[in-house]
Amino acid sequence: MKIAFLGPAPPIRGGISAFATELAKRYLEAGHEVKMFGFKKQYPALIFPGKSQTASFELPEGLQIDNCFIPYRPDSWPKGLKAIREFKPDILFISYFIPFFAPLYFFVARAMKQTKVSMILHNLVPHESWPAAKLLARSVLKHADCIVCLSEATRSELKRLMPNNIYLKSKLGFHPVYDQYQMHDEIPREPRTLLFFGLIKKYKGLDILISAMPKVLEKYEDARLLIVGEVYGSDGLYQNLIDELGIQNNVESHFRYVEDDEVAVFFQRSSLCVLPYRTASQSGVIAMAMALGVPVLASRFEGLAQYIQDGVNGLLVNAEPEPTPEDLALKIIEFFDTQAFASMSQAQLEKAGQFTWEALAEMLL
Repeated sequence: MKIAFLGPAPPIRGGISAFATELAKRYLEAGHEVKMFGFKKQYPALIFPGKSQTASFELPEGLQIDNCFIPYRPDSWPKGLKAIREFKPDILFISYFIPFFAPLYFFVARAMKQTKVSMILHNLVPHESWPAAKLLARSVLKHADCIVCLSEATRSELKRLMPNNIYLKSKLGFHPVYDQYQMHDEIPREPRTLLFFGLIKKYKGLDILISAMPKVLEKYEDARLLIVGEVYGSDGLYQNLIDELGIQNNVESHFRYVEDDEVAVFFQRSSLCVLPYRTASQSGVIAMAMALGVPVLASRFEGLAQYIQDGVNGLLVNAEPEPTPEDLALKIIEFFDTQAFASMSQAQLEKAGQFTWEALAEMLL
């Protein structure tokens, strides 16, 4: 079978690109011909708040990538569409996650009448406010033959916000675990080190976690917070808060994008990964933590609770209207008090076996 992907692809960095690449790898291993159609440039430099839009990837042998589109340049679209048509795919997977790409996706999906078009729906509407987000999503999704929601929360949102004829094309998938990271035998576990990992945006609640640290430190003076990820915006907001609270000696910050060969090191050092999100549909960070056997403390949103069984492989904190530093601190202290790392870590590794790339790849076809 010929399988095509449209969306962020290497060397464009980020979770969506990594997700599509892992899926493409499984189809190649199954004997299919796979080609990714990605972006020559993803965002205009003026509106991109990060430091770099690309990263290095270890690509599977035989994977074809044609970064032929510029999403914000409609003059690039006909040439890219021509390239997809010349490949003659049996199925085209489109990675939908923010409305910014909707006009391009609409242009392509509407034109691929002889090809099955399957939307991989990471998010229906973005976490940040976006004008006409629902209208733009609807314009694309109405041209899909199938819509695969990667969390229960996203499918519920699809039912609530989209017409029934769109919802009826959907089915529930899942986010597989990222199992490509290499463990390092020489890295010791730090028993009271918390990890905040991933791209840092306001909705992810890093400020809530930082504000919870003083209360944690009242009970456990040796507790540490490890912050790893590039800030969309200014690092100063978080560094100033750390300084104001006087917890500099208990916080280690790496405000930068982390390449794949470093990921396991940070998770192996940590005893609890904390996701104090203000809103969430799913999280690739949970998929990393699960594969590496690190328990997760997450906000009690449907898309996160789908993967975290409270008290078994992690903990959940109340998220209405948003997690509070006080509630978060109490959950962290509870985790340290009960010395639950060993049992929760084992539960994480066992649960990881339920969410494989091979199972998702087969379901998508």
